[in-house]
Amino acid sequence: MSAVRTLHCRTVAEGRFRLTNHIRDLAPIALDEAGGLPGPDSTPEPLDMLLAALGSCLAGSIRAQAAARGIVLSALSLDVEADLASAPADEAHPPSLGFDEVRVAVHIAADAPREALSSLVARATLRSQVASTLHDGTQISVVLSSPAGN
Repeated sequence: MSAVRTLHCRTVAEGRFRLTNHIRDLAPIALDEAGGLPGPDSTPEPLDMLLAALGSCLAGSIRAQAAARGIVLSALSLDVEADLASAPADEAHPPSLGFDEVRVAVHIAADAPREALSSLVARATLRSQVASTLHDGTQISVVLSSPAGN
């Protein structure tokens, strides 16, 4: 069995800036890329989902590491935030887009010393696939596909 598992998402542009994402046989996930533009803001933006993915992955990793160490968590929550600078869409040479820094505050209630919880969070961060993807500089390839029938 291969150690590589390929994940897939199909994103379909609907109307205006609305996007529908299809992952496996799950219910479609709607996003809206119109952040900061006038109009309804009823769905998350893609970068909101990136923060949610990071928080969810870290929380799962923290829970797994806690269980492996015999630490019982009575409460766990994470505040994940990042600042996003906006740049005009028509700028010839826009500044770097995206987050410069992502900040995560982990709130844990457990009957364990603070040092043990700090070590738990550090180890869980190293074991988080989303955190590793973000901080290790994943190569991204974006290409125009061949026309249908070619």
